[in-house]
Amino acid sequence: MGRHRRNTHGEQQFSGREIPDGVSDRRPASQALKLFSWTIAIAGLAVWSLIAWIGYVLVDPVLGWVAANAGLLVDSGKGLATATGVGKEASSIVDGLDVSGFMGQAIALLRAILKPAIVVLWAIGALALLAAPMLLPRIGRLLARRRH
Repeated sequence: MGRHRRNTHGEQQFSGREIPDGVSDRRPASQALKLFSWTIAIAGLAVWSLIAWIGYVLVDPVLGWVAANAGLLVDSGKGLATATGVGKEASSIVDGLDVSGFMGQAIALLRAILKPAIVVLWAIGALALLAAPMLLPRIGRLLARRRH
């Protein structure tokens, strides 16, 4: 039968909805919402993993390209400085600094740091994405309590 409630005179009133006893209206909706939030989290994790993988794979080619062009950039700078009249002083300073050696060391350092950093950032993001379906409803309830 449907749910009945009593009015102020003690008479039963029919709610108009047929809901079997022991079944809550909210439970199926919350289960569907949980399934939806977990589906979104898994899809987000897949996209996050794809982005991290692309970054991980592209580190070596991009740094290789930068390393190959760093020497050309320094030589072009020397040529530009010579053409504008600052040439000898700027050229001797650049040679004294050994900019190409510094660039090589900086690129080697980036190669050593970037790949582990990408893995750590991926792990932090993955944990956040997997924790979101559990934490967001609690935060929502907390904020709803503060509103009232």
